[in-house]
Parts: sequence; C-alpha cells; structure tokens
Amino acid sequence: YYVGGEVRNSNRYIYIGAITVTKAIQAAGGFTDFANKKKVRLTRVDGNKITVNCKKALEDSTLDPPVFPGDKIDVPRRLW
Repeated sequence: YYVGGEVRNSNRYIYIGAITVTKAIQAAGGFTDFANKKKVRLTRVDGNKITVNCKKALEDSTLDPPVFPGDKIDVPRRLW
C-alpha cells in the first residue's frame, strides 16, 4: 500500500497483515502540521474511493477502514 500527501514519510509500504488507515498513517511517521485529518482519501485497487475522518476514526474504530495490498492513502493539505 502507498501513503502520501501530508505525512512525514510518503512512501510505499509492504503489506504484512491487517492494518487500518490510521495505523498506516502512523507507520508513515504520522501527520504533518498541515494535514487535513478530516478528509483523508483511501483509494482501493478497483478505483473505489472512501473519505476517512481520522479524528473520528481514532475515537471509534468502526470508522477506521482496513487497508489492503495495492491501496493508496492520500492525506490532503489543510486549507486555512
């Protein structure tokens, strides 16, 4: 899976087992100071897109979708 955008270490990561969006972002060093944590985009291999509010997902694990091999996570920049 790939994690990019406003994270500390944008990169491709090896899928080694069950992982969620928030854990994948933590593996990428966490959010930068400019990250929009409420509009993280998860794009599945089949092109299906999911918007994840990571602030709510950290409080409620049912809002934290799993990441699968080939998925892409993009953390957009927050607009001031």
